[in-house]
Amino acid sequence: MRKVINQYLFREVAQSWLAVTLILLVILVINQFAKILSDVSIGNNSGSVISELLFFSTVEYLTVLMPLSTFLAILLVFGRLYKESEMAAMMASGISPMSLYRPLWIPTIILAITVGVISSFVAPEARKNMNASNQAAMVNLGIESLQPGQFVTLRNGAVLFSEKRLENNQLSNVFAQQELRNGVNVIVSKTAEILDNPDNGGGALVFYNGYLYEGVPGDLEFRILEFSEHRLPLLNPVSNTDKIDLSLESFTSLIEKNTSESLAEIQWRISPAIALVILVILSIPLSKSSPRQGRFGGLVIGILVYMIYVNCLGAAKVWFEQGIIPEVFGLWWVHLIALLASVIMLLSSNRVFQRLLFKN
Repeated sequence: MRKVINQYLFREVAQSWLAVTLILLVILVINQFAKILSDVSIGNNSGSVISELLFFSTVEYLTVLMPLSTFLAILLVFGRLYKESEMAAMMASGISPMSLYRPLWIPTIILAITVGVISSFVAPEARKNMNASNQAAMVNLGIESLQPGQFVTLRNGAVLFSEKRLENNQLSNVFAQQELRNGVNVIVSKTAEILDNPDNGGGALVFYNGYLYEGVPGDLEFRILEFSEHRLPLLNPVSNTDKIDLSLESFTSLIEKNTSESLAEIQWRISPAIALVILVILSIPLSKSSPRQGRFGGLVIGILVYMIYVNCLGAAKVWFEQGIIPEVFGLWWVHLIALLASVIMLLSSNRVFQRLLFKN
């Protein structure tokens, strides 16, 4: 009897998990696809990298989706079982509340390991490849991607406008503005073109016969330079003083750095796997309801709990990086609080506290 019930629970949760994961993934991928198409339409990206960016985005989304979809799937399935009195029939047949976890433990451990591997090793590599694809696409953008009569934001942050395109595939009557740390640069020239292989090793926008205005907005003191040729790199040069993006670093590299920022990043990558296990523990007592209650009441509360959990992890990561939280606490205190809350809810739903009070 218990074997049949375990198989039934596993099948229902697995089907619901697959459906929820696919629906959420499709929504996120469509949203990302629209964003990529928007970048391509305004000239911020190349259409040749759409499939690559979608693939890398999908891999990165899995670290967020799998804990959430597992949590929602269990809430949906067990909420329906309570609503339709199937859970009452299971309890009457001798199934204890704790035995409901039995068909879920092995899949939960497998999913947690999978999420941990994706979050720690696969997703950072996907983000790195995504950045490389974006940069390579921007360098390879030709003059045909810059639409006349439109303001186009380049990869280096500059804003470009041109009146029309000439027969020799150059832009005429060009305006460009680039924000700097100490002000702005405004370039006005008669013509401009893109060089894919300039001497500095990266793509550049070359202006001919124009003026360069340097200064601070609101200040009357501007420096005006007249030029016959001026080059604007399409990609900002990497400075040694720029902060390294730890989200792109490998797991072993983070361990070798052994700084508060790297430790925070390590714990952040491990957090989705830990959160998945804690959310599974929390999901069953949270889904408990009477047949008269709404079917999706626990689902709304579950989404709220998930949002609080994730936001607390994000805040703890920032505090850890800034040194506000001691290294011994890190991000672990958030998981500990969530685990304690899950255990308390589990014991309360099984009336453990009531039985202890009644005995006393």
